[in-house]
Amino acid sequence: MKRYGSSLAMTIAASVLLACAVPATAQTDMSFDVNVTLSKKAAAKLAADKERIVVFASYYGDPKRSAEKHANEVGQIDLTPQDEEVEIAGTAGHAHVSGAKVDAKRLDWLAGPANVNVNIASARKSSPDNLLSCDFIDGSLSDVQRKPVTLHCGLIEEHVDTKLKP
Repeated sequence: MKRYGSSLAMTIAASVLLACAVPATAQTDMSFDVNVTLSKKAAAKLAADKERIVVFASYYGDPKRSAEKHANEVGQIDLTPQDEEVEIAGTAGHAHVSGAKVDAKRLDWLAGPANVNVNIASARKSSPDNLLSCDFIDGSLSDVQRKPVTLHCGLIEEHVDTKLKP
């Protein structure tokens, strides 16, 4: 008597294989979230000046040997031709960085994971100068994607200690 696998067993096996496959969109998801907080003085100044906040993100990584010719002056691959900018209210809050400016073709040039650098400044609507001194991010994108990172800002004149956040 021949034994044939049941259709249920075959369906389960197919489901397991599909679950193990990584969809292409997951491989190129470059988005993450940042929470911005303000010192009392910074919050008061931005509110008085009706100023907004800008989160700047740039993506980069180390090149494969075969892609070294594409590296920038510091030996890295720029994944964004220009920073992605996300403007939020001057009252601080949540910023979603979509990663939409990442050149996905350049991901193939990386020897390892993508990194991200995030800086924050005032939007310069009320003054030509930046008013804020803020924590920043410079490291592995996957670390930043795990959960929203909180970056704290104060006025430059407050001389706040800024911190590198993971």
